[in-house]
Amino acid sequence: MINKKNIFIIAIVILLIMILFTAYFLLNETKQTKEVIISKPVKKQTVQAQNVEIVFPTYSYDAEKLRDPFAPLIVRRQQFLKGTSPLENYDIEELKLTGIARDKKGSLALIQAPDGRFYIVRENDIIGMHKGRIIKIQKDRIEIKEDNKKVKYLKLSPEDKNDK
Repeated sequence: MINKKNIFIIAIVILLIMILFTAYFLLNETKQTKEVIISKPVKKQTVQAQNVEIVFPTYSYDAEKLRDPFAPLIVRRQQFLKGTSPLENYDIEELKLTGIARDKKGSLALIQAPDGRFYIVRENDIIGMHKGRIIKIQKDRIEIKEDNKKVKYLKLSPEDKNDK
């Protein structure tokens, strides 16, 4: 049978072994960190160039008709601002022309947004995310001018023409 005195001696021996292992590993790590490698500075070498003409290739990039590579592919729609129409939150390609009506005062166009709502527009109204202005409403399409240079068209689909 193991008495209290033997248990006490075993506990002290285990404690001393743990202290010795801990001290050994701590001393080993400090020895490794004290080793420092000192490198000698390298002498700079100078190379003298001969009379050689170096020609670099020239490149030109015409991005007038190409997409800006740094522009994000996904554009978040802005919330409605006061005084703006809901059609200004959609790109022109997302809108659908569903009808055109003419009267003595001028022409009206019925446009369907991607959310399923319909809107009536006239000439000089602003639609699209890039502030496109409706230039002309013809009998089967409307002309939209964006950024004072791009002209886009929204055309009636064939099934909408047959409904007249």
